[in-house]
Amino acid sequence: LVPVERLIVDEASQIYVGAYAHLFHSFRLTLKKVCWFGDPKQLPPYGKESVDGLDSIFELAHLKRGVFFLDTQYRMPEKIGDFISRKVYGSKLKSIHPVKDYSCVAFVDVDNGHEVKQGSSWRNPSEMKVLLHLVRSYYRHAHFCIITPYDAQRAAIESALKADNLPWEDKVFNVDSFQGNEAPIVLISVVRSTRAGFLR
Repeated sequence: LVPVERLIVDEASQIYVGAYAHLFHSFRLTLKKVCWFGDPKQLPPYGKESVDGLDSIFELAHLKRGVFFLDTQYRMPEKIGDFISRKVYGSKLKSIHPVKDYSCVAFVDVDNGHEVKQGSSWRNPSEMKVLLHLVRSYYRHAHFCIITPYDAQRAAIESALKADNLPWEDKVFNVDSFQGNEAPIVLISVVRSTRAGFLR
């Protein structure tokens, strides 16, 4: 092993504390500094909702004193960034982006949309039909992606796009798999029309 003195961990909020034990043990004689980058307001360690004690490094009280908040984002239009800043970050997140008006966001009310349980996941056939219509009519030649929190919906949308000869490869993601990516056009399928489910 090459001796490691400085370690940088990206997406650190998704890794539970215990996962670092073997790493710290392996480099206990050489490691001098660790920098964790991540957002505890985004995705928690995988499985945290079903297993107690899967805390991320950002939940350790003695490390919170050394936290730096990166307060400016450049990826989202300002109106989206401002909304997220107010609702998630206590109005501390600033946005710098060329798109500044509300034309960057549209909500589509899916009439008679309802969710259907599929295994341990959910899908919404009516939402899927609307998404196919949007892609077929407006976005087939654009750089777009579709994000949904439910894997059954992700699989159904991907299959439907493929069957309809629409762009489908690397187009449909669940929230975890899209983490760290971006696209100029993002369509979101929320699926659930009655309860938020695990989306808290």
